[in-house]
Formats: sequence, C-alpha cells, structure tokens
Amino acid sequence: MSANTSDAENPVYIMGKTSGEYARLKRQAQAWAPMTKSVLERAGIAPGMRCLDAGCGPGEVMRLMAGYVGPAGVIVGLDTDATIGAEAILALHGAGFSQCRFCHADLLAIEHIDEAPFDLVFARLLFFHLRNPTEALRRLYNWVKPGGRLVIQDYDTTAVDTEPTHEVLAEFKTVWSGVCAKAGLDERIGLRLPHLFLEAAIGRPDGTDVAGLLLPMNVSAQMVTAIYRSVLPLALQFGLTTKERSDWFCEQIAGPALADRYFRWPLLMSVWKQKPL
Repeated sequence: MSANTSDAENPVYIMGKTSGEYARLKRQAQAWAPMTKSVLERAGIAPGMRCLDAGCGPGEVMRLMAGYVGPAGVIVGLDTDATIGAEAILALHGAGFSQCRFCHADLLAIEHIDEAPFDLVFARLLFFHLRNPTEALRRLYNWVKPGGRLVIQDYDTTAVDTEPTHEVLAEFKTVWSGVCAKAGLDERIGLRLPHLFLEAAIGRPDGTDVAGLLLPMNVSAQMVTAIYRSVLPLALQFGLTTKERSDWFCEQIAGPALADRYFRWPLLMSVWKQKPL
C-alpha cells in the first residue's frame, strides 16, 4: 500500500467516527436494503460469485451479498476505518457468514487485493466522500474480471425536503449543505454517476435506477438528528450555526410542530455495467 497519496485524493469523511455514527450507518443501510437488493439482482449477482464491497462500513451490504453468493462465494469488504471493519466482520462471522473478510485500506492507495479480479464490485455511498471519484471508479473497474459487473450507488442530497417547509428543516439544510461546500464535496454525486462512467472511459452504464423514501417525520427524525449531530462539530467550526441554535434544532425536530409532515430522504442513484469479455 502506497503512503504518498495526495490530500486531493484522500477520502473526506465529514460524519465522524463515533459509536453514534456507526449506529446511524447501520440504520441507514437497513433502510436502503430493499433497493440495494433489487439493484444487485438486476445486475446479476449469483451463487458462487467473488464480490468486493468498497467502503463497506458496518458490513450490511456484505451481509446481503453473502446471502446471494452462498458458502461457495467470497465477499471482501474494503474500508479505511479499521474499527468499523473489525466490528462488521465479527458480526458477520458470528451470523455464520464465514465467506466474508475485511481489508483495511484506502481505495486510492492500495495496489493489490488478493481475491481480485472480482465477479462483482460494489460501492454504496462511497463516492460522495472522495475528492477524486473518477480515479476511484477506474480502480474499481480494473478489479472487475471480464464478464463481471460494477455496481455503484450514491446520493443526491439536494432532494432532502419537506412540504410544507419549516425553519427546523431550513437549519438542517443550511448545516448539511454548508459543511459539504466547505469540505469540497458534491451533494449531487449520485446524479453525476453516469457521467463519471464516461469520464473514466468505462462507457455508458448498462442500467440505472433512482430510489427514494418519503416517510413521516416521526420515523425520519432519528436519522435527521443523527446526521445533524454527526456534522455539527464541523458546522460549528465553520461558523454555520451556533450551540444555541443546534440545541433548538435537536429539541424541535421531533416535536409537535413537525408531527404532520413527511420527510423526503436523499435520492439513491444506482448505475451498473458488465465488463466486456
């Protein structure tokens, strides 16, 4: 693994690495599980496949993949966070998914993965955190064997909204969008995925999908609050909000003023492509 990756290439995880954030990632993964299963099936995941989950986080997609590939398959999770990876593998092995293993590495620095090339290479909500998503896409595609599949899912977070609007949600959007802008991250990266395939000289995707969630605020409030709290240290550092206003937000988000509203989550964009033989 190379040690000379430039700052322009390094991943930028604005959400922090806390137990609260790890729990939020698991809840988020469970919310999107039906959409991810549908896309994996459409992309052709099958028993016995060798799969890579880049940016595997808490391992919930690895769990889905293991169910499809069975004991004859192999699942490798790649992540820069050694703690969450170790926890994921412990949980997966405890659940009987011994075909899973974790690789602690930076996607833009690692030169080799023992199990490569793969029948299926997958990444969900990874590119948003990368300053050089095109190079990341090229690397992932290089690890796909001829005839194998590349599947990418990512957000368009500009879709977040509620109707009628409310100043509590305005505070959330100000903090979230402000932190993204200050960190140089693209809120519309999901919408850009097909163009990234062209930029990376991979070609047009074979298929695309757009998924969304519109849920009552009493269901969404826990997730919205967790995201807000995860980026709050940076928001305070950047002067985007104040301690007093953040306390007000956390008090109001689950209160009666928003009880009758529905919250639109970010749109989850998916693209996939089979590598020519």
